[in-house]
Amino acid sequence: MRSCLSHSVLLVADNLIQALEKKVNDLIELSRELNRENRALKLRAAELQRERRELLERQRQASEHVETSLARLRSLDGSA
Repeated sequence: MRSCLSHSVLLVADNLIQALEKKVNDLIELSRELNRENRALKLRAAELQRERRELLERQRQASEHVETSLARLRSLDGSA
């Protein structure tokens, strides 16, 4: 009887260990997946920041061009 009981306890313990190992492995895989996703998001954020800087610079240049054109038009209008 004692042998049967200890065998049952060992089976239960083994099942619990296997379940725990599966959960740990699942968490490891989830961690890896989240790390990959995080790296991809950081790359995308950096790309968007670079794009934003470029657009702001183009906007500044366009605004400067418009101001220069307006100044020329005003000078032409004033000299007429």
